[in-house]
Amino acid sequence: MPKEPFDDYRKEIAFQRDAWQRKAVLRLLYQHWYQQIVAALAPNRPVIEIGAGSGNFKEFFPECIATDVFQSGPWIDRVLDAENLNLAPGEAGNLVVFDVLHHLQRPVEFLRRAAAALQPNGRLILCEPAATPWARLVYGRSHHEPLDLKWDPLSLDGTPAQDDPGHTFANLASAEILFWRNRERTLQLLPQLRLTYARKFGFLLYPMTGGFSYRCFVPEAGFQTLLKVEDLLVSPFANWLTGMRMLIVLTRVAE
Repeated sequence: MPKEPFDDYRKEIAFQRDAWQRKAVLRLLYQHWYQQIVAALAPNRPVIEIGAGSGNFKEFFPECIATDVFQSGPWIDRVLDAENLNLAPGEAGNLVVFDVLHHLQRPVEFLRRAAAALQPNGRLILCEPAATPWARLVYGRSHHEPLDLKWDPLSLDGTPAQDDPGHTFANLASAEILFWRNRERTLQLLPQLRLTYARKFGFLLYPMTGGFSYRCFVPEAGFQTLLKVEDLLVSPFANWLTGMRMLIVLTRVAE
């Protein structure tokens, strides 16, 4: 696939669904990440996924309520726009948000609404791209979405989002800006949420799978073991140098 942006979110979902079905190693990679998400869930229920896309997390964790901005397939249980999250107060026990935050023009408003939708002690779990030096090198050479560390989503809080009928907005640096470079400012705007933990992970194996777009250079056999070994070996360096992804867990403060 050429390194070009999609002009419509529906096209991207169809492309991802096809790659998911063809690439066994890609499924193993995401399952490794999904295991970490499930391990981070609070006991509260229900678990609601925001921006379920091609339904991969629901395939791994069927009990979740999968939502997206349109009915992308039979795996979507409810149509819901993350840019205007309208969940009822306390409706969610956990919110799983995988590769969605960096597509939101006003992520702080989303986080505020997500906090209101959580039950006391419920959790908001975000899995997003990191922007370490290694990640910036890889994404800059291979990813069709931009990575702009100069963007300031905090200064846009309270302003309306621009029209985006194709849902094509993206900035791979969003989570890095909010939860690493400006963590204190972000959390001050979200008094209902407490940061439980934040960590980065991954290094070589993720880009070697080729992701959804490129050829895979690693074998399926033994891949899950390789992922565990990589996590162990790079953990001292992942947060500041090698991490390709990040996991952010926020807990709703009990009243």
